[in-house]
Amino acid sequence: MLKTNVYNMSGELVGEIELAEAVFGITPNESVVHDVVKNHLANKRQGTQSALTRAEVSGGGRKPWRQKGTGRARQGSTRAPQWTHGGIVFAPKPRDYSYTLNKKAKRLAMKSALSAKAQDNGLVVIDSIKMDAPKTAEFAKFLAAVGCNTKTLVVTAEADMNVVKSGRNIPGCEVAFAGVMNVLHRERQQAGCRQGCSGQDPGGIRIMNAYDIIRRPVITEQSMEAVADKKYVFMVDVNANKTEIKAAIEQAFGVKVAKVNTIRMQGKVKRTGAYPAGRRPEYKKAMVTLTADSKTIELFEGMV
Repeated sequence: MLKTNVYNMSGELVGEIELAEAVFGITPNESVVHDVVKNHLANKRQGTQSALTRAEVSGGGRKPWRQKGTGRARQGSTRAPQWTHGGIVFAPKPRDYSYTLNKKAKRLAMKSALSAKAQDNGLVVIDSIKMDAPKTAEFAKFLAAVGCNTKTLVVTAEADMNVVKSGRNIPGCEVAFAGVMNVLHRERQQAGCRQGCSGQDPGGIRIMNAYDIIRRPVITEQSMEAVADKKYVFMVDVNANKTEIKAAIEQAFGVKVAKVNTIRMQGKVKRTGAYPAGRRPEYKKAMVTLTADSKTIELFEGMV
């Protein structure tokens, strides 16, 4: 049975905790971890690169010289790829790089990353991580006391904005919520967990963090009218489900979410002159309703 020490924020040993063999005691599968990290990075790509092909550049409608008799190579247009200001051959166009992986692969990758950290003594369990106010200096002392002087991922069982704000200015330190932590975090950084989240099975965890899920708020006349009823509209990642969106909103803004409704929108048609040239990528909107006792989202204050 796997056991590890439990420390307090002062670095003092306060006890031991048993780690689940099925999560922290497996043989790490490096191949699956590589696949999931590659998938995570591909899903983060915007894919907005674009260049003009020969058909899209302006000019070039006249043949520059006659076909024969000049001694020069035949040319049909000054906008051919070999000419300056000509079109680009196989020009890159906006595209979606994202793809999906099986849930079992994602679960195995997360368990492999956790097991690798536990076997390399890169996992530190804290009995309770609590900050009365955002204090970067105090948080840095806490990390030094528990031996997390390198790159560190601090995982809490629930969103705590004082902890998030205390750690975000420290180079190499990231604070994540247990429901949305990802394999890339685990691979890059030493892990420090609060005791309440160290033994959870991350079977249903997607490999996105809160700031991957929330793209931007939607500011329209209709969405601003809904703010009075504690309803907010966000543009979110198309692959995020309602549970992940709820956890991301609660972590990012420190609020309590009662309900999330989503709608997937088809991208608008792009036109080149009179002809359609494909569609923009599809996107997803989320209508987030807060609980009656929750505070409001400060981002929208003063807009209504």
